[in-house]
Amino acid sequence: MVDSIKAAITAMCKAHPGGRLGMAADLGMSIDTFHNHMYQKCGSRFFTLAELERMEDLSGISMLAEYAAARVGKLLVDVPRPESVDNVDLYSLAMQANAAKGLLAQAQIEAAGDGVIDRHERKKLSELFRKTIRHQFHGFMGFMALYGVSDQAVDLFVTSRKGDAPSVQLEASGASFQ
Repeated sequence: MVDSIKAAITAMCKAHPGGRLGMAADLGMSIDTFHNHMYQKCGSRFFTLAELERMEDLSGISMLAEYAAARVGKLLVDVPRPESVDNVDLYSLAMQANAAKGLLAQAQIEAAGDGVIDRHERKKLSELFRKTIRHQFHGFMGFMALYGVSDQAVDLFVTSRKGDAPSVQLEASGASFQ
């Protein structure tokens, strides 16, 4: 998870095959212009939303969406397409969810060892919890997709308010799963 828009841009540049230079070139900018936008130097403006979206498309990762969701306390979850899921995929998704639960449990044991959970432990536990929920929800949606249930049919688990982007989101603070 990224905690700033600049960290999201950095991650997208790292994921781009050409790195930061390639990203700048694909955006039609020199590397100097890219840096001027990034750091708002020489009177330059920050990147436009269209440029940020293009970076996300070019990098193939959803760091802009992750940043935006985290900023407002939401959790993004990949929703599998029915044609892309089979029983082997479901098994893999279940194994990923189990592994995430195990990592969370181990971290909880370690964090509680001294009787106090500090700021760094809280951050680590929160991130592991989000990963656990993300894997569980992804597995559930994969199961539903495999058996022909569209994402609209499981709106019990999806928040949808007027003005929300058309994506599957969970309230990070209000979710309780067993």
